[in-house]
Amino acid sequence: MNKIKAIALGTLILVGNSVFSQLSPVKPTIEIVGEDHKEVTPDEIYVLVHMVERYDGREKITIDAQQQQLMGLMAKKGLDLESVTLSGGNASYVKIPWKTKKDVLATADYEVMVSTAEDAAKVFEALDELDISSCRIGRVDHSKREEFEKEVRIDAMKDAATKADYMLKAVGSKRGATLHVTENQSPSYYGVDSRPMRAMAATPGAVYSKSAPDFQVSFKKIDLKSIVYIKFEIE
Repeated sequence: MNKIKAIALGTLILVGNSVFSQLSPVKPTIEIVGEDHKEVTPDEIYVLVHMVERYDGREKITIDAQQQQLMGLMAKKGLDLESVTLSGGNASYVKIPWKTKKDVLATADYEVMVSTAEDAAKVFEALDELDISSCRIGRVDHSKREEFEKEVRIDAMKDAATKADYMLKAVGSKRGATLHVTENQSPSYYGVDSRPMRAMAATPGAVYSKSAPDFQVSFKKIDLKSIVYIKFEIE
């Protein structure tokens, strides 16, 4: 291609772009914020238990013995024994007063998953009967959390569309194509109630009292929230 043809082609492209921009003006847009939230009661409650071998007089209470006792008490209380899993173990040397040498005391960490606050209270009751005070609520969740989060996102989008429709209707316009969507998803709150509790037995949130007639455990609902920013074309 010679120089003259190249200049002519460049001029043609510039003219064409100019004509196209005049024939296709930028349409007006509207930007809307949509949001939705849902509160769900947790149905997955994880109780963390730290067991340590100890002596009752001169008799060592082993980890295995404590585990079997815990399983027996849980079974009596109607709890699912398959919900108990071992999450870790260790051992350390401890000086026992009547022994000439240090003894080895093993430790083990267990996680118990229950579905209701009532069952969590039963776990704490069993642990209390075994004099195991090193226990706490590790976390709470919901088995259908992903499904609920999807519903919240969809409803947030619908909320933005509804707002755009009635706002544009007020000025005689209609909502066109969706041009851009950005989600600012708020963190899900997996909280537990934060009132006083038995020492060394739970993280802030789980509520139960040894002095009360029954152990009481309660949880705040999980708050799922989605906020979307949407740009719509105005027809």
